[in-house]
Amino acid sequence: MRHVITLSLLLYLLPAHSRAAETASDIIRKVDGNQVFSTETFKAKMVIAKDKRTLTKTFYGYGQKQDMKSFMEFTNPEDKGVKYLKLDDELWIYFPDADDVMKISGHMLRQGMMGSDISYEDMLENDSIEEKYDSRLLEDKQVDGRECYVVELQAKKPDVTYDKQVIVVDKVWYIPLEIELYARGGRLLKTMKQSEVQKLGERFVPMRITIRDMRRRNSQTVVTFEEIAFDGKVPAKVFTKGYLKR
Repeated sequence: MRHVITLSLLLYLLPAHSRAAETASDIIRKVDGNQVFSTETFKAKMVIAKDKRTLTKTFYGYGQKQDMKSFMEFTNPEDKGVKYLKLDDELWIYFPDADDVMKISGHMLRQGMMGSDISYEDMLENDSIEEKYDSRLLEDKQVDGRECYVVELQAKKPDVTYDKQVIVVDKVWYIPLEIELYARGGRLLKTMKQSEVQKLGERFVPMRITIRDMRRRNSQTVVTFEEIAFDGKVPAKVFTKGYLKR
């Protein structure tokens, strides 16, 4: 009897991922859950490197998860006053020099925001991973000494930006540390790396994101969050087209 009790205690004390293997769906639900928030406020810097040229842009913004709204305003001198507004699956940009608001649609969605490796299509991603993709586990790997799951995601429908993704998920943080994004024909389109993870409240947040568009030569975009906060009050007026021209 003593041996049975000891074995039961040892099993109880082992980490959860050792006691019961997690399925791909379990992992994706936790990844989605780590990104759940009511509101978001942020201040960030974006460095775009192309060949030997480097552009640095700064911006701040707000997000509202439930209604899928977000607002961004650039503050660096070259782009000061340029604003973006996303309402669900629609995106507008305001150019202060022309005092004009333009809706971004059609082929323009594939262009890089401010010449970066982040497309406007990427900005419009709204749904959870589980809603859009079927998932399966691949062989585990380590990233910078951290144990990670590797999950392959295959699109359920043809109308998604990326037909397949391979994401490398930290086993403790449930944050994708590496992401590969593929076209329907199997071509690797983009890679993303998330790092400098901080714990904010009960949530783990990557403060640095590095994006490479594999269709461009010698191109890389690094976004670094200088400030970020969740679930606080945000000004509702910023989520209106009228506010763009204020």
